[in-house]
Amino acid sequence: MNEKPKLEFFDVDKREDLPSAPVGMRYIHFYGGSKNYRAYLAPADLSRADFMERYPEYIPEQNIPIYENEGIIVRADPKFPCPGFYIFSLNKTYTAFDYLDDITFLRFTFILKKIKEGMRQVLGINYAHLLSNEKSDPYVNVHFWLVPVNGTTSPDLLDFDVKAYLNSFKPQNEIAKIISYNQKMRDYIKNIDLVQKDNELLQELENHFKKEGETCI
Repeated sequence: MNEKPKLEFFDVDKREDLPSAPVGMRYIHFYGGSKNYRAYLAPADLSRADFMERYPEYIPEQNIPIYENEGIIVRADPKFPCPGFYIFSLNKTYTAFDYLDDITFLRFTFILKKIKEGMRQVLGINYAHLLSNEKSDPYVNVHFWLVPVNGTTSPDLLDFDVKAYLNSFKPQNEIAKIISYNQKMRDYIKNIDLVQKDNELLQELENHFKKEGETCI
């Protein structure tokens, strides 16, 4: 059995310190490593979602999923070390969320609501902005960001500089807190039996759409 070759990586304090990637290659980075960021050199046609599925051994502790079931994955965002910032993605690559099948999208919204409930109950995060990221790059997977806004009030999204906010968090200062938040969320997910609820919803939706299809015929 052929072993996967080890990937070359660079540890840098700032992402802009990375050298230019060779032709046909790109960097897939995570916060952490011996400095602030660790970037792996990977084929240019490999999406981040596919990278994490193919090379789970390179996913740092803080970015291991807090929830993964039937193609839907929730984890702390791997690019920005903001505690409580969760990214909702899929194990298949889609370039826009309207390409998702109806069942997956409905499950997606259910899980999103339950994760937000957990953020409020066990992390004390009252408000978060929900953002959908769609790019024309065929190797970038559609995903949803749940960006926490600390405090009892929340700024209007149009007045919220998301990039500056996310860049204000420093990896070395936040990783321990992110790991702690992740464990609290995993405990919450287990306590509410989210996997079972998700599976039950999946079965109900499959039965519903099957019945609708038979009716249409």
